[in-house]
Amino acid sequence: MADSLVLTGVKDVKKHTGTEMLLTRPKRGGDTHSLKEWWKVGPNKCYVMCTVFDVTTANGTVKLVLDSNAGTNLRIDHDGSFNFDFYGINEVRRGALFTSAYELIEHYVFPIISGGKVMTVTPAGGASRPNAGPTPPTGVVTGASISNAGTGYSAGQNGVSVGGGSGSGMTINYGSDGDVINSVTVVSGGQDYVNGETVTVPGGTDGELTVTV
Repeated sequence: MADSLVLTGVKDVKKHTGTEMLLTRPKRGGDTHSLKEWWKVGPNKCYVMCTVFDVTTANGTVKLVLDSNAGTNLRIDHDGSFNFDFYGINEVRRGALFTSAYELIEHYVFPIISGGKVMTVTPAGGASRPNAGPTPPTGVVTGASISNAGTGYSAGQNGVSVGGGSGSGMTINYGSDGDVINSVTVVSGGQDYVNGETVTVPGGTDGELTVTV
């Protein structure tokens, strides 16, 4: 997804196209937040009055901070992955991106200081943008029923890798009565299987299972 808005002054939001960027107000009241100068190193930092947006996606939330004032006007575009573009910048000198716990990720120097394009500064040891981590597997088998009991199967086989189907990695334990399969337990559901498809059981002839995903 993506989002765009225009900030006028310290609190007026216009032309808002999405829901990812949300203007926040300080708990103490008022329209602006008081933050220490993030662009300076060392203990001697003053406080700056800022407009703060919570920016939320499926990966988490960050805080976009701008040292705004009554004359501020700019458009902010968010690409959906915590990257920002700024346009029509007026009366704002600096900005920053923080984690939800106010750990500095990067900060921005606007043209009133840089004299040209917006400069993005990544501090040494800065925090990282949140991410969702590895994508969980899909098509994981949760159960299997015997669609063909087959013949020639030995009793009590464990950790058997099935064949066929759309996915991979599914293993089972099976029991047999005589030489036909009579019970099945899914040990590992694998991934990328399709609900209702058939897989084959090695170790005998024609043993087939129908999987549930």
